[in-house]
Amino acid sequence: MIASKNPEGAKERFKIMNPNKIPCTVNFQVKPKANQSKSEGFAFEVKPDQLTIEPHKHKYVTVSFNPTAMQTYGGMFEAIVENGDQDTKNGKLIFELRGEGTLPSLQIDKIEEHDNDGTPILRFKKTRIGKDCTQEIVLKNDGQVPATARFDAIPNDAFQF
Repeated sequence: MIASKNPEGAKERFKIMNPNKIPCTVNFQVKPKANQSKSEGFAFEVKPDQLTIEPHKHKYVTVSFNPTAMQTYGGMFEAIVENGDQDTKNGKLIFELRGEGTLPSLQIDKIEEHDNDGTPILRFKKTRIGKDCTQEIVLKNDGQVPATARFDAIPNDAFQF
């Protein structure tokens, strides 16, 4: 999973089925892997943490991924049937979760001239006193998450930003 445009992070739904003739209660949890490295964080959450599923029916559980840093995240998803046989595939479901945090990415678009250090330059044409000349700055979000831009303009009576 990769963090999405949703501020709450990415969400994945998993269909949990009860193929048996009796209702069952399933407990869910997500937890860090036992051999997880210190460079990995934990950013997973499961809702609900328990479901009762009628015979031959199904319900959905949602795992959320909400990274807080630009790094790799790992964990384990567990679904365990109450009073079920933990040694069979019908009593327990375990699989790995992986995610990667990302940062917003903005690019200035449609500016042809740049300084030696790569700073974009806007060149205004000669303008009569009392007249205005405007130029447009176009920002493009090439990233996968929302981005916020802040402009720090140097104060000058001749320019308005």
